[in-house]
Amino acid sequence: MPSFEDILSFSLSFVILGFTFVLLTKLRQGDIFKERLKDLMQYKEQLLHGEVDEAKIYSSDREQRFPRLKEIVAKIQRSGKEEQESIRRIFIKAGLKSNNASFLYGLYKIISVFFFAGCMVFIAFFLTDWRMLYKILVTLLGALMGSYAVDVILRTLVERRQDRIRKAFPEALDLMVICTEAGLSLTATIQRVAREMAQVCPDLGYELALLSIELNVLSDRRKALQNFSDRMDSPYFRSIISNIQQAEQYGTPIAQTMRAVAEEFRQDRLIEAEEKAAKLPALMSLPMMLFIFPCIYIVILGPAILTVMATFASK
Repeated sequence: MPSFEDILSFSLSFVILGFTFVLLTKLRQGDIFKERLKDLMQYKEQLLHGEVDEAKIYSSDREQRFPRLKEIVAKIQRSGKEEQESIRRIFIKAGLKSNNASFLYGLYKIISVFFFAGCMVFIAFFLTDWRMLYKILVTLLGALMGSYAVDVILRTLVERRQDRIRKAFPEALDLMVICTEAGLSLTATIQRVAREMAQVCPDLGYELALLSIELNVLSDRRKALQNFSDRMDSPYFRSIISNIQQAEQYGTPIAQTMRAVAEEFRQDRLIEAEEKAAKLPALMSLPMMLFIFPCIYIVILGPAILTVMATFASK
């Protein structure tokens, strides 16, 4: 049986590894902007040469490595083209641009399954005295948790990225209104706002820069706007892109459309804030019952209980 010191050392080693990984990630963030500029230039070259297939946009020589490992993962995964395309689009929404999204997804799942199952094997077989059936069930539960962990992490990355973009978009809309009212075209407006928002919200700046490149290169502007809406995958952005498309179709001034969209976006945010405020009493009831009311009861009833106890003790 491992001792408490062994378990503590094992846990601290994972904490140190996690801290080191976070520190290295923070140090590497300085090169993110350069990498995204490189991706944008590569995307522009792809579009200029007529290769508008999104599956080829982020391919590189590094993605052709490990062919044998890819074959093994593909045999284990056994996913069709539609599923691979769905996984690739989820990676794009999460900000992870790679032509090997399906391979990375399958590889991470395999690693996660073995990692969680190994941890459960260590706990069940070395730290407990359970029956063999319970140990096997715990191991299978760990493998199942590892299989779902990748999906949960990926979904969390998508939600956090979309939340960052949605929070920074009102400022971008205000800048768009100013630029369009100053006489800039839609393409020039988006290009200017993308440059300004790159330092405030790199995710939004990158998506707007990608949209400006598509507006400049693609022959169909509606296709570029639709690609932006698909990448965002949010009702807010779908509404905005729909309004812009209608303005271009019917000849409505872009500045007037942008101002109407900005006002609509502010109203939506105000309604969302009011909904959250209306939910506060129900959400605060349980913490008040668990943490505040007991303290109040102790303060009010405590002296009386102590007095009664002292009275009975004196008798």
